[in-house]
Amino acid sequence: MQTALGREEAALGALRHRFDAAQALEASARQITTKSVELQQAVDLDLRERRQQTDEAILLFSRYAQHLYGEGREAYLAIEAGRTSLSITPRIDADDSRGINNMVIFCFDLTLAVLAHRHERGPDFLMHDSHLYDGVDERQVARALALAAEVTEEEHMQYIVTLNTDTLSTAAQRGFNPEPYIRSPRLTDDEEGGLFGFRFKAAGKA
Repeated sequence: MQTALGREEAALGALRHRFDAAQALEASARQITTKSVELQQAVDLDLRERRQQTDEAILLFSRYAQHLYGEGREAYLAIEAGRTSLSITPRIDADDSRGINNMVIFCFDLTLAVLAHRHERGPDFLMHDSHLYDGVDERQVARALALAAEVTEEEHMQYIVTLNTDTLSTAAQRGFNPEPYIRSPRLTDDEEGGLFGFRFKAAGKA
C-alpha cells in the first residue's frame, strides 16, 4: 500500500508541475501577444507621424516604375506595421518574371538612395552590378539607365553600374546614349601603372 501510495503521490506531483508549467506558458504567451500589439501600435503611430516621408517614398517609387513601364502599369510601395516588424513591400503589377523583379529592386534602390541623400542620411551615389539587368527586357534596360542618369543629375548624385558591352550596345540601340557616362579602365603593365589611378604593391613572400 505504501509503495502504491508513493507512486500515486509522485504522479500527482508530476501533474502539478506540468500544470504549473502550462499556466506559466499561457501567461507568457498572453504577455507576448500584448507586447506585440503594443509594438505594432507604436509602429503605426510612428508611421503616421512620418507620413510626409513615407508619402515621398511612395510617390518616388511610383514615378520611377511608371517611367519604366508606363502609367498603365500599377506600381506601389506599401509601408505597414506588421506583427513582428515593419513591412515594406515594393511591387510593379506584372508577371513575376526575373526581369520585372529586378526592376522592382532597381526602383526601390533608387528611391532609397535619393531619399537618403536628400535628408543627409546616405552617400551621394548608388551602385549596381550587371546581374541586376539579367533577364530584363531591352527597352527597360535602356529606360532604367536613362532614368538613373536623369535622376542622379537632378539630385546631384552619381549612378555607378558595371555592364557588359553587349548589354550597353543593346541599350544604345534602344535610345540610350551611353557615351557621356562611360568610364573606361586604364590598365598598364609598367611599374608606374595601376588601375583607376590606384597602385597595388605585390605581396611579399613569406
